[in-house]
Amino acid sequence: MEYLMVFAFLIVAELTAVTSWQQEWQPNYVSRTPESVTPPPFMGQDDSTENMKLLMVESDTAFVGGRNRLYYLSLKNLSKISTLEWQADDYSKMTCNRKSKVGCENYIRIVVRKSKDKLFVCGTHAFQPRCRHYEFTEQNGFRMQMPKKEDEVGTGMCPFDPNHNSTAIYINGSFYAATVSDPDSRDPLILQKNSESILIRTQPRDSIFLNEPDFVSSYDKDDKVFFFFREMAVENINCGKAVFSRVGRVCKMDKGGAVRTLQNTFTSFFKARINCSIPGEIPFYFDEIQSTSEFGQGNYRPTKDSGDRSDMIYAVFNTPENAIRGSAVCAYKYTDITQVFKRRFKGQESYNYNWLPVSWDNTPSPHPEECHNGSQGAYGYKHLNFIKSHPLMDEAMQPSGGRPMLVFTSINAKLTQIAVDWQVLAADKNYYDVMFVGTDDGRVIKAINKGTKGEIESVVIEDIQVMPHGVPVTSLKIHSDRNDQSQQRLIVMSKERIITIPLQRCNRSNTCSSCVALQDPYCAWNQGLKQCLAAETGVQSIATGTNSNCQPEVEVEPKTQAPEELTTPAKCTCANTKPEDEAEKEILANNQDKNDKVEKGNSEEVFTADLEGNEDAKAGATMTAQAGGAPLEILVTAVIIAILVSLVVGFFIGYKFQSCRKNRDRDVFYESSSLQRGRNRLSSGDNPYFHTDPKNMQPLKQSNIVVNLKNGKANSLAEPKTVMKSNKVYL
Repeated sequence: MEYLMVFAFLIVAELTAVTSWQQEWQPNYVSRTPESVTPPPFMGQDDSTENMKLLMVESDTAFVGGRNRLYYLSLKNLSKISTLEWQADDYSKMTCNRKSKVGCENYIRIVVRKSKDKLFVCGTHAFQPRCRHYEFTEQNGFRMQMPKKEDEVGTGMCPFDPNHNSTAIYINGSFYAATVSDPDSRDPLILQKNSESILIRTQPRDSIFLNEPDFVSSYDKDDKVFFFFREMAVENINCGKAVFSRVGRVCKMDKGGAVRTLQNTFTSFFKARINCSIPGEIPFYFDEIQSTSEFGQGNYRPTKDSGDRSDMIYAVFNTPENAIRGSAVCAYKYTDITQVFKRRFKGQESYNYNWLPVSWDNTPSPHPEECHNGSQGAYGYKHLNFIKSHPLMDEAMQPSGGRPMLVFTSINAKLTQIAVDWQVLAADKNYYDVMFVGTDDGRVIKAINKGTKGEIESVVIEDIQVMPHGVPVTSLKIHSDRNDQSQQRLIVMSKERIITIPLQRCNRSNTCSSCVALQDPYCAWNQGLKQCLAAETGVQSIATGTNSNCQPEVEVEPKTQAPEELTTPAKCTCANTKPEDEAEKEILANNQDKNDKVEKGNSEEVFTADLEGNEDAKAGATMTAQAGGAPLEILVTAVIIAILVSLVVGFFIGYKFQSCRKNRDRDVFYESSSLQRGRNRLSSGDNPYFHTDPKNMQPLKQSNIVVNLKNGKANSLAEPKTVMKSNKVYL
């Protein structure tokens, strides 16, 4: 009986969890059918292998890399201004095919503008990256720089694989790239190449610096260059394999270390964890960064003061593939990013210990975070040696508001990309950061935070299908012209097509109440024109979605048709050509026939017989079944129940077999060392298999684990424990 109660409890708990996790928010406007767009989509070569990527946006134009081509497009009408064709040579293709690689073409992946009329272009070139310099003008298009130069080797500047996540930026004569330097992606790096062709990079093949990273974006801010990426967390390796999000930075004036230490290697590369989690006693983390917006002047909460804004960036995070599917959007201030690099570092005394904060007494002075005018000679050997072994900061960068701006929990889709229209002035005289977020099933979601006084209360304004279902959104950019509202558009891109859609759809609402209910900062109801317009004045209420200035009779009008619709079937069923006594006899006979069939247990046939000859009733039943049905939830529930039942049955079978073999196996010896290793991954070291030499035992250390608590503290000290030596070897 106890087992049955536990089994029932598990089923109820699991169904409750699944049901609550399946619930997506309720958008104010939903469209699940991709609509015709104007202008028509740009399809490139109209080929599924085009694999386009948005590389650079400049005012009203954009550079888009594809297979063997670089497109220069007008964002106003998505027309092709000019095209650069650059194919890989036959020998490179043949070598690539022999290695059974996928993507043995030249996919353009890097474009930076070195001057007004000079471009630096790099392509994968059949897994042998190449770069070229081009002269470029809008009148003449692309032209090889004269005199013509041979292709430059693109290793370390351009990825080998067209699907690899890389990023690049050009700043004041220096080219920065974050990619890999080998076709197997075993040597990731962040590289700087200056005007003198001097290369400086991160420490080669050192997992403490970069450990299987996926680079997301790069930005130029002040005297530093910032890189956002995700990677395997070396500080968590003793607790299991995990991916953490990072922000890394290097100083622009970094010229590498001394001859013996960090020569041609950054002395200013440090990284910090990015925290995006739902706070609580046990925070729920969204650990894998997917996309970032541009840096902009914004505020994560509504404000009436146009000057109450700061440099910010928004980012999309996902849960791991083998975890509960979920996504979130978090916002970060630039000042919070810079401050985290001024605090303590994280390090290990040896590989037998946890990663712990480094005391201030052991931190070099001046703080290594400071940028100098060139690092050669600025630091001594001890200082450089500390930098070489301590690239990781102790504290994590915390989100504005202490929690995500938007949480998306769905078993069907994840968030992929984000773009932000900064500080949109609404009719309620508040400024809002409007978020546009793409999904991996072709949707775009528009949302804002309406919470005041630091609170976060998300409003999902729209959830619209813009791409064919199942086609991931790979890039989002806002093309906005405040002087011309018709040119305020969102650029939405997949690997096969590019489309533009308006930032708002105010004209879809034809009543005051429906216009206000959108809670859209772009939209307001014009009482004089009786229209919902994209305007900064009019009737609006983003806080509540209702406004007393809207006439109530406008909303009630559609409901007056409901009684007529309900009475129509009744009038139709009253039309009976048979006499009343014959009709009553037939009804009694049918009822008696029904009772006989019910007694026989054939309720399904009764339902069918009852609907025969009555098409209205049959249609009503069909509509009721469709309205109440939830095939997906039923399927998920059935699968979960089947799994739980199989677990319980397996437990009983195993228990019986174990009972039968108990006496026979009583003297079997199990390898104690193997069991001990599995049981003591976070052991305090009180068993003979943890420390082989008692003389080498060290005092207990405190473990520092990143959490996000309700009280706003970023870190919490866990129970002091020492960790067994990791099997991973760091070279």
